[in-house]
Amino acid sequence: MVKLLKPMLPSLVTEIPSGTDWVYEVKYDGFRAIVYLEEEKITIVSRNQNILNEQFPEIIEAFKMRVQDLPLPIILDGELCVLDSPIRANFEKIQKRGRLKSLEKIEQAKKVSPVTFLAFDLLMENGDYKTKMALIERKKQLKALLEQFGKQSFVDYVEHHEQPHRLWGDVLSEKGEGLIAKQKLSLWQEGRSKQWQKIKNMAIASFFVLAYDETNAFFHIGCIYQNEIKLIGKVGQGFTKEEKEALIAIIKKNRVKTEQGLTYVKPSICIEVEFLELSKNELRHPKFRRFRLDKKWEDCTWEAIPKTELR
Repeated sequence: MVKLLKPMLPSLVTEIPSGTDWVYEVKYDGFRAIVYLEEEKITIVSRNQNILNEQFPEIIEAFKMRVQDLPLPIILDGELCVLDSPIRANFEKIQKRGRLKSLEKIEQAKKVSPVTFLAFDLLMENGDYKTKMALIERKKQLKALLEQFGKQSFVDYVEHHEQPHRLWGDVLSEKGEGLIAKQKLSLWQEGRSKQWQKIKNMAIASFFVLAYDETNAFFHIGCIYQNEIKLIGKVGQGFTKEEKEALIAIIKKNRVKTEQGLTYVKPSICIEVEFLELSKNELRHPKFRRFRLDKKWEDCTWEAIPKTELR
């Protein structure tokens, strides 16, 4: 087997980079995976170097039907997704697929939540590494390679765009995860890189603080749901040192009780939080933005939260 590679990862930024040396792709919310196509076997490897063949047999089966006609060995970089639309992937569904162990349940899930491998990079073809080749050339060769498959539901090519504005508009309207900006001449390398940058489509809402977890340094936050207080997640990112210390001091001064490392406080402190979406009624990737001293805690309602919950 060829050497397993660790994926090239984009750096998170808040603004879309501009200029003629960048191209732009949709960022899909799925499982990052590298697919190794060899004569003797096909292997799907996760970002954390786990083998995913058993969880997604339809991808293996489909590649097997074509693999003998391809210039092997081949290494493809991409994302495993359950698509709601060409722009939006359903993370909850791919997460459920990834957890399945029973062969019977996996067979059933293949019909209900079929998975697509969205290929965006070519790392090897005919045994030759492409990692020292410019991104724009790698994508050109990848597109030509995938055209040999014809129109298949199990694998698709991630197009790149010269301008981000229309694509970003599509992401916003479809409530997609975001964009990836990549430098045209970037070489492929393992690990985090500033030559690839990700911009997430974040929602923003206000919540009130319910407790502080000293063990994990998280603040539990909530909202009003059907006239009751509802826990909706935990946030620990985005605070400056001073903001975190001030919030902890307020909670400790006004604590109601302390149990199992949690210091509880009555709803009163309102904060603004950005997040990717709601999944199972909890915030995904929450990040503190600012205190909302102008807001009453009773106004932090479920109805006021932008609903990006998965369909």
